[in-house]
Amino acid sequence: MAKNKSVLRADKVSKQFGDQPVLSDINLELRAGEWLAILGESGSGKSTLLRIFARFLDADQGKIIFNGEELKSVSGELIPGHESIRLIHQEFELFPNQTVEENISYSLRFYDSEYRRERVEELLEVAGLDYVRTHKAKLLSGGEKQRTAIAKALAEQPDVLLLDEPFAHLDNHNRRVLGDAIENMQKQQKTSCIFVTHESSDALAWSDRIAVLKNGKIIQVGTPSEVYNQPVNSYVAELTGGINWLGKGEKRHFIRPEKVKPTKFQEKSKWQGKVEAIRFKGNYWEIRCTNGQEQLSFYRSKKTVEIGDTVFLTYAAKDLGNI
Repeated sequence: MAKNKSVLRADKVSKQFGDQPVLSDINLELRAGEWLAILGESGSGKSTLLRIFARFLDADQGKIIFNGEELKSVSGELIPGHESIRLIHQEFELFPNQTVEENISYSLRFYDSEYRRERVEELLEVAGLDYVRTHKAKLLSGGEKQRTAIAKALAEQPDVLLLDEPFAHLDNHNRRVLGDAIENMQKQQKTSCIFVTHESSDALAWSDRIAVLKNGKIIQVGTPSEVYNQPVNSYVAELTGGINWLGKGEKRHFIRPEKVKPTKFQEKSKWQGKVEAIRFKGNYWEIRCTNGQEQLSFYRSKKTVEIGDTVFLTYAAKDLGNI
């Protein structure tokens, strides 16, 4: 399959419930082998769009194109869904009293036993589940359930995998483990995937492209680097990470805190003020300063200042963004 070939596409899709518009004129495509994140706050329409892609819900207007063909209306089908498009809900839908191995194997029950055994072994390894293969699903952690659900969905090698908030409710350890499993799946299974999330860190870390959704409208699509470094407006800038604002009106600029550097020399500084807050973030310190009119934050690996200290800060002109 060609790398940039469109696998799944929404063409001018709109949806409303009652008098409430939920999605408006959505144009979005998933490419072969791509992991596409749909990033937005709660109520932005992410899950509704995912259900339309999965063929559990019809759009009021527009079309869903799969491998070049328009998909039929869901209302005309006896069983909703699509055999080549797999949606994993936040509830996972595992058999609680079956083991991890049995849950994955169930999806392959109509296949030859030898192939079924080999495929289950492959997926246990890819998803990092071999150590819990004989554990019942009801005894798994949230991260283990998520990985089991993904492995189960991948068993029959669907063309498209859809994940609804895959990192939600996971602690940091399980987020990292799931992230490693996703990385393995990206490399080894070459599955095309759309996942929705409200966490920008997950979208930035695990997607090839990000579509930012706000109030049912897509306001930017791009690579993680493009969306982070070249946001189209202040909403995207603030949604995707820490931000500093400098200036006013037409001279207003933004700069990311990691691009701001302290200097010992006042004559080399572009901004000066006093430290008003210091926060320890684990692997770095966030230092927030004020000059009475503006606030500016920067990051340091070591705590080198105290609250009330005067600081001189500088930054490169190329790192200033315009919105």
